[in-house]
Amino acid sequence: MDTNKLRSSGYQLSDRVQFGGVFEPEKCKQIAKQVMELYDQNKDGYIEQNEIAMMLSDAYRAMNKGFNPTSQDVQNCQSILDRKSTGRVHTEDVEQLIQKYFSGQPPAQPVKRVPEKLSRIAQERLEVARRIFKFVDKDGSGFLTEEEVPELLKETYKHMGMNDYQPTKEDVTIWIQMTDTDGDGKVTLEDYEQLVLDSLRKQGISLE
Repeated sequence: MDTNKLRSSGYQLSDRVQFGGVFEPEKCKQIAKQVMELYDQNKDGYIEQNEIAMMLSDAYRAMNKGFNPTSQDVQNCQSILDRKSTGRVHTEDVEQLIQKYFSGQPPAQPVKRVPEKLSRIAQERLEVARRIFKFVDKDGSGFLTEEEVPELLKETYKHMGMNDYQPTKEDVTIWIQMTDTDGDGKVTLEDYEQLVLDSLRKQGISLE
């Protein structure tokens, strides 16, 4: 990889650090896309280990430092980037790392996977959650927006026997902040399932 290509790719690492290291979230996405275009050589949407090695070398060269990463260096870098433990580095992983170090906002937390084996009560709660989500997601988009969340909250409380609950705007905002794991303003079914499981854990209910 040509270091000059890295330097001319639309951002200057040293300049940004010098001036406080703050990027807007949208700029973080743009930089992540540029990084992927530079290092995803086979264009499969992921950065593999050999591509991570080139990325590490070029990053140090851009700072005028010679560095030949070992296999352990590459594995360490991959473990940091691969936030969802998929074994590969995706654009979102790069974006979150950039946001962590160069944005004034904290990065969103990775989505936790629903365990394959669940206790009966956990399965029952998830089935209810899925029915409510499907009922509210009338356009079948696979996610809920801020406008749809109030209905989900009302349906959830109805299931608990509280038919008169009317969520306030603040209720909706707080709920989205708790549930929206990637910070894109949309709540997926996976986000909602994780909220249900986290709630069970906090109540001391075994999930397995």
